[in-house]
Amino acid sequence: MQKHKIIIIIPSFNEAKTIIKIYNQAGKCGKVLIIDDGSTDDTEKILIKNKIKFLKNKKNIGYEASLIKGIKHVIKFYKNSKYLVTLDADEEHLPNSIPKLFHKLKKNNLDIVVGHRNKMNRFTEVILNLLYKFRFNINDPVCGLKIYKIEVLKKTIKKISTNMFMVDILTFSNSYNYSLGNLKINVKKRFGTPRVGNFFRANLKIIRIILHTLFFKIP
Repeated sequence: MQKHKIIIIIPSFNEAKTIIKIYNQAGKCGKVLIIDDGSTDDTEKILIKNKIKFLKNKKNIGYEASLIKGIKHVIKFYKNSKYLVTLDADEEHLPNSIPKLFHKLKKNNLDIVVGHRNKMNRFTEVILNLLYKFRFNINDPVCGLKIYKIEVLKKTIKKISTNMFMVDILTFSNSYNYSLGNLKINVKKRFGTPRVGNFFRANLKIIRIILHTLFFKIP
């Protein structure tokens, strides 16, 4: 695996209990950049103490906005990186899946590979999965574990919404004729409560994505 060409972005909000473990595991697969989204726990202190590189949001701006900030930072400053991985910090996704994603992308000459979880957290995610599979032949579009060719992100980053779990970048890929793929991954129960919003807000966001998927006109 071309570890020196892979950058792994980990958005983090109040993940003091898991961030070092995730960082160390992900670091075996590539360079790691953490986006601390205005954490109010000891996340920042732990990162500073362990001399870990991170970007700090002065206030909580949300999951997608943090990822977009990280992606723009990578495009600007990590000129030698060719591949970008997004990974959640709550231990739901296993960092040892990253080499498998990379292998799938390289072997099949794909532009993006999306993790396909063996279990989902919400019923709305199951509905979205069925719809997205039917329209775009991709499973689990809201999965937080994905790998991208950075060239793909350069062309689509300005179009990405801050309220769609990064699903829109997969949808826009049809317009650019980018090739997408899936890889089945095992997940474990996330540590603590969800950081992407309460039950109502998370499901409302997924319903919005379902509507986007229904009415998006495929080129």
